Parts: sequence; structure tokens; C-alpha cells
Amino acid sequence: MPNFNDYFTIETDASGDEIGAVFSQQGKPILFMSQALGVTKKSWSTYTKEMLAIVEAIRLWHSYLMGKKFFILTNHCSLKYFLEQRVATPEQQKWVIKLLGYDYEIIYCPGCENSATDALSRRSGSPILHHLHMLTVTIWDEI
Repeated sequence: MPNFNDYFTIETDASGDEIGAVFSQQGKPILFMSQALGVTKKSWSTYTKEMLAIVEAIRLWHSYLMGKKFFILTNHCSLKYFLEQRVATPEQQKWVIKLLGYDYEIIYCPGCENSATDALSRRSGSPILHHLHMLTVTIWDEI
């Protein structure tokens, strides 16, 4: 159960086909989110997909986050400076408006330390995740 007297952490990641996020507190996961990207969004840049993951996670868990400081961990270093950058695209303008009113800090977290969200943002057939999937039913081999 979440403790509303302590801060929350959102870890996000985006791959070519999906975005994922983990909502946690004190290093313990509370909620998970994984979402497939549509045809148009698959062609977006890595920066844009990573920012989409952040915005979607905040949209999904906004009831936990309003009025409280929270931290966002991402493996995309330039997102750390999102509010300091020049807003150039229509997507960035929309995201700035959506994130107004939240008290958050974006922290860069190298990809190797972001393994839970990597698993949520990758397809199960991905060669990166083969060591996480284990075949437990052999009846198909016997048939």
C-alpha cells in the first residue's frame, strides 16, 4: 500500500514498439503500465517516445501525484532538461501544458539500472528478454 507521507518514483522506458512505467515507493513497485505504440508513434524519435512514456504514466497515476513531489527516472539523459529546453514541436507544447501543476524532478538513470521498465517496454519475443522467459509447458513438443 502506498504511504502518502512519502514521495513516489516513476521509472519510464520506451522501445521501438512499446512504452512502460513502474510506479514505486522506497524501491518497492506499486503499479505497472505497459502500452503498445500505434503505427504513427512507432516512427517518432526516441526522445519523443520517452517523453510520451512520462506523460502517459503521469496521466494514468495523476490521483496519486497531485499536490506531492515525485521523481521520474528515465534512461534518456536529455529529458532531464525538459523544462529548460526550447519548446519546439506541437507535442512538446502539449506536454508542457499537461505537466503544469505537478511538482516533479526528472532524474537520469542509466539503462542498466532501469531493468523493470525495460521489461515492460519490450516485446516478449525480443532477443534482449530471452533470459527472462522460460518455457514451462512441453506438451506441444510431445504432440
